[in-house]
Amino acid sequence: MTLEHIYFLSGIISSVAVIASLIFVGFQLRHSANQQRIATAASYYDFFRDHMKTLEEATLVDLFLRGLETGPEGFEPAERTKLNVFYTMLTRGYQVMHYQAGKKVFEEDFWLHTQNHFRDHLASTYYQAFWAARCHHFPPSFRDLVDGLIQAGPTAPLLEMNS
Repeated sequence: MTLEHIYFLSGIISSVAVIASLIFVGFQLRHSANQQRIATAASYYDFFRDHMKTLEEATLVDLFLRGLETGPEGFEPAERTKLNVFYTMLTRGYQVMHYQAGKKVFEEDFWLHTQNHFRDHLASTYYQAFWAARCHHFPPSFRDLVDGLIQAGPTAPLLEMNS
């Protein structure tokens, strides 16, 4: 075997090694992306659980239920503050998820399901007044999403459940 043959053989071996390395990196990237999607789904559950925990407080449930059909004018200042904080936290949570969906961290069907849950809240008379007064605090793409979801209406009435 000549030196020239050894040179060509080493070139082929190194090319194969580079290709194998790239394939390995591709698998690692795919695995990492899947792990990120799983973590995002788990964070949605945490957000949803925390959201539901805040509604365990009886006074907030009362305010929330009244707000379904009553705007801010039907509430005392302290009640409005409490509902505004609640809806700000809720909306910021969905804003983060909207950002993650835009970065393709959410699976598309998971994001659609998440939007359906949000749409149900957007049907609240109080929320719509809250949104009209505070939508300027949010990025334009998120405002467009929320406005479209409000226009689409709820996926189901919030207070009715099949027996």
